[in-house]
Amino acid sequence: MSFTENQEALVNSSYESFKQNLPHYSVLFYTFILEKAPAAKELFSFLKDTSGVQYSPKLQSHAEKVFGLVHDSAIQLRTKGEVALGDATLGAIHVQKGVVDPHFVVVKEA
Repeated sequence: MSFTENQEALVNSSYESFKQNLPHYSVLFYTFILEKAPAAKELFSFLKDTSGVQYSPKLQSHAEKVFGLVHDSAIQLRTKGEVALGDATLGAIHVQKGVVDPHFVVVKEA
């Protein structure tokens, strides 16, 4: 898969913007996800017992990991042409939680 310099720059600048206001963008990100797929709320342990998306350290931490992985993946795609995750448990955790391909489409759109 090819990934252009411009695409990498867009991911990098988005990541830097995200880091500038992590609490706000974390809430915004999960709000978009739940607007598109309300049932996805049950997939996130830090959202299960809440009435909606609200700031929490767990939500912020999870969003930071997601955006960090996207950022790292962009760098890998540009330099190596492929992505290798450093944490091999991610796939197993997503399978255990019942995450399927359509969920990733929603996350991409968010």
